[in-house]
Amino acid sequence: MALTQLVAVPARRRLPILIPAEYWHLLSLDAPCVATIWAWSIARALRITLPASPLLILFLGTWLLYVADRILDGLDPGNSYRLRDRHFFYLRHRAAIFTATIPVASLLTWLVLLHMQARARHADALLFVLVAAYFVLVHQRGRAIESWFPKELLVAVIAAAAIAVPAWSRVAPGDFEAAVVLAFLAVLFAFLCWLNCVAIEKWERPLEWQVRRPTHVTDRTTKWGQQNLRLSGALIAIAAAAVGGALFGITQTFAAELCLAGSASAFLLAALDRAYPDSRISALHFRIAADAALLTPVLLIALR
Repeated sequence: MALTQLVAVPARRRLPILIPAEYWHLLSLDAPCVATIWAWSIARALRITLPASPLLILFLGTWLLYVADRILDGLDPGNSYRLRDRHFFYLRHRAAIFTATIPVASLLTWLVLLHMQARARHADALLFVLVAAYFVLVHQRGRAIESWFPKELLVAVIAAAAIAVPAWSRVAPGDFEAAVVLAFLAVLFAFLCWLNCVAIEKWERPLEWQVRRPTHVTDRTTKWGQQNLRLSGALIAIAAAAVGGALFGITQTFAAELCLAGSASAFLLAALDRAYPDSRISALHFRIAADAALLTPVLLIALR
């Protein structure tokens, strides 16, 4: 099927109650929301009060990266079998979305230059180089490297580093306890992000593609994660809960609660995998649920 034909595919019939969640995903607001909430929560766990600017920088930067990634995915004719609702959405509305990126990029540049700590700016510059290299590899050499390139794992590591930077740049030198807590929470988020990416890759894979190509080309870490998704979710949930219990013992209350929220996220992803495949739930809604599962820290904010 030609790419122009794919763009013309009509949208699925949706229940009205699900439309806001679908646009939350289609407009690429899901990942920025998850990143911002976790960045704020990690800073709160370290008793650091973040101003609005680093959170807004993280939100806008994440949104622009996801917009670019989805547009580039949709423009690759050889990638047509992997296109999903979000790619069709961006192909249909790419002019309006591109126009929207101009003021967003301008605001982001102003914030980075005038309202960002030097330490955070240097760390984010390094992350930007890694992201740029990732974009080149994935969008220029994607099919040639997918058998060995750990895409999901790399995304998880970069995402975890990005959400840790606002708090890391404000940790006092020599504060060993804060550094340890920050490191664990960042690692926990990396595991959750990896589990999320692996689950999405598994749930969105077309069933007919699985039948034609049972040895779906993917790297070993992703393949293992897909085959052991429920086990991985259970192990991450247990480990996070155990560390959360230990942190309660040393009066790291919010950090402990954040660990329990992460444990709940891992459990939810494992539970979603158990529900897959359910013919009553579309791949789009599994995708939305996978990202929503990482919003559990919102409960901590709501309860305080």
